[in-house]
Amino acid sequence: MTQHLTIASLNARSARRQLLSRRQVMIGAAGLSFAIAVGVNRRAAAAVLASERSGKALSPWVSIALDGTITIMSPATEMGQGSLTSLPLIIAEELDADWSKVRIVPAPTIEAIYGNPGFGGMMYTAGSNAVTSYYRPLRIFGAQVRRVLIDNAAKKLGVPAEELSTEPNTVVHAKSGRKLSYGEIAAFAEVPEKPPEVKPEALKKPSEFRLIGKDVSRVDLPGKVNGSARYAIDVQVPNMLYGAVLRAPVEGSVPDKIDDAKAKVIAGAVKIVRLPYGVGVLADTPWAAFEARRALTQSVTWSRTGTAWGFDSDKGMERFAADAKDVARGATEWSKIGDPRAEMPKASSSMEAEYRCDYAYHAQMEPLNAIASVSPSADSVEIWAGTQSQTTATEAPAKLLGIPREKVKLNDMLMGGGFGRRGNRDVDFIIDAVLLSKEAGRPVKVMWTREDDVQNGRFRPISAHYLKAGFDPSGKLAAWHIRCAISRAAARTSLPCLGPICAVMTFPINWSNSSIVTPGCVPIPCAGSASPLIGLQRRRSSTRSHSSAASTR
Repeated sequence: MTQHLTIASLNARSARRQLLSRRQVMIGAAGLSFAIAVGVNRRAAAAVLASERSGKALSPWVSIALDGTITIMSPATEMGQGSLTSLPLIIAEELDADWSKVRIVPAPTIEAIYGNPGFGGMMYTAGSNAVTSYYRPLRIFGAQVRRVLIDNAAKKLGVPAEELSTEPNTVVHAKSGRKLSYGEIAAFAEVPEKPPEVKPEALKKPSEFRLIGKDVSRVDLPGKVNGSARYAIDVQVPNMLYGAVLRAPVEGSVPDKIDDAKAKVIAGAVKIVRLPYGVGVLADTPWAAFEARRALTQSVTWSRTGTAWGFDSDKGMERFAADAKDVARGATEWSKIGDPRAEMPKASSSMEAEYRCDYAYHAQMEPLNAIASVSPSADSVEIWAGTQSQTTATEAPAKLLGIPREKVKLNDMLMGGGFGRRGNRDVDFIIDAVLLSKEAGRPVKVMWTREDDVQNGRFRPISAHYLKAGFDPSGKLAAWHIRCAISRAAARTSLPCLGPICAVMTFPINWSNSSIVTPGCVPIPCAGSASPLIGLQRRRSSTRSHSSAASTR
């Protein structure tokens, strides 16, 4: 139960400490207004967050305690989009769980059990696909546990399982009026070695839903309202140092000469560390780390090994636009339906248009941050971070340290926004913390400033699009041709197909290098794509030009 602070208590504390933390302010505000409002509004009793599962495990997803508390594992990460509520709720629906007795626990990084079907089994939350990908499997998992409860209740009551039904957290035998709560069944339940088979047609009909599609409070909201929600940026661990990183101005460059004399004399600075991609600073406080990093800005020279030195994004956009419009420029065909090239000259009228997309910043509210604690022998590491992929957040540190992934413990935290930026496969902000912790021999918390976040953002790449449409005498669309000049990173993302107007997608010759692009629909950049090319000045000057043609024939 949250203990609210009064304004008087905050004032008393401020006498001892001039500055109030965000959490103190939020808790004080909640004590003034929100506590009463929440207590009055009982239209939907809500599930709550928990750190550990409790009770008897009836499946890898569900545990039930003797008091009827149900623990449901959540495989998706939470960045404000609601997956921490929606996925467990799907299980609870088919389980017929009392939502007020549900406790939700973030699932461990075990892809074989909790992996996202929409991302090849990775534990990865992105692209607004979590509910779509997990929906059917989670319903079946919930129904399987319900079947186990019914089978055990049938044995206990000595009746056929077919005569039993369920109400929230209860198995009911209508003929005799007898009932067994889920907690009572958990006390004697036998769990089969193989889960019972549940066919899709045995799942609930939408008209039977009690939770899905209903007004259910999100489990993360109370903590966000009263200030008790913990993000990675809030975490403190004993004996912790703070880290900041001065990154190369161009991706692929490395520090050449480092003059750290000015940085070393900053009060609180502990150590300057050469990194493969920049210079790290270890300090007693975050402000000392930032100040020492600032002192290094004019004291480090860089190799010219990055490929984007001299790249001008304005000139790049103009070249993209020219390539997109130049139909004579060679292209790799993406897909084709009908014969749009033959139909276009027959059109009674046509329309041409050009569209340009500039770089787009993810702009998540919470800047990137992570804590890493590497063991003295560097054979294990514990991490505290908000990440969109538990898989990459454990794989990348394991690869870096040369250790089994089982030796990486991830404390998966709430995220203050993600939009794809916390889902990049190299998890740069986590790697920063791991490298600096290994060097320091102590836990290290790395925090990026907003300036860091913008300077080194994984921006949606620039692109230029040339469209031509042909119409028949009645004004009906007869053919459609699209050419898109775009960076090769964005070419890996896609939009849905074009409906009845089918497309030919082609990739004109790359400016400087080539890459394999898997088949799909119209590739186009999106703000959530995690490009491996970093920063406004850190773009490769290579491009792909896609061409799409379509006809209604």
